[in-house]
Amino acid sequence: MDKTSPSLSFDTLRSGQVGISPVWGSFLAEAASHCLQSNDHVHPVCLFITGDVCTPGTLAWRGLTAEENRSWADPDEAAEYGAYGVAILVALPLTGTLRVERSAKWGGFDYWLSKDDGERSIFQRAARMEVSGIFKGDKTKIAARLNRKLAQTKQSDNTGLPAYAVIVEFGCPEARFVKSAAETKC
Repeated sequence: MDKTSPSLSFDTLRSGQVGISPVWGSFLAEAASHCLQSNDHVHPVCLFITGDVCTPGTLAWRGLTAEENRSWADPDEAAEYGAYGVAILVALPLTGTLRVERSAKWGGFDYWLSKDDGERSIFQRAARMEVSGIFKGDKTKIAARLNRKLAQTKQSDNTGLPAYAVIVEFGCPEARFVKSAAETKC
């Protein structure tokens, strides 16, 4: 990905090529699209990527039908699932990984990242990723959530693998991407 102006699309999630099923990817894309549409964004939308990398990106998405929107009455739930989708799109190219795998609960993170291309059907875990979504918030709320999520990843530090936290805020929209114990640049 060109780190100066990344172009991201939910079609990547829907394709089933990043380690998650097309159905799960479509579910995440729909949740994120609901959050973007509810915050009156146009498509494509400028997504500000901040933290360890500071760059504007473009996120291609589509508007939802009334029926699809009625599926997302809880904005916090929509933000959480939508954040998973956006975080995957942002993290894979920034970490040099190619696929994700959902982690089990209580490990302190949401997804494993892998550099494996899936050709051998072997998933080689390379990093951990913790994600959180905010339907609409400010820089203070993003920073507080980021600190909580970075602390949460410490419970799985015994893996010896790097941990990333991605906080997606849909009001701006912004994706704050930070490696655990890394100093943020913006």
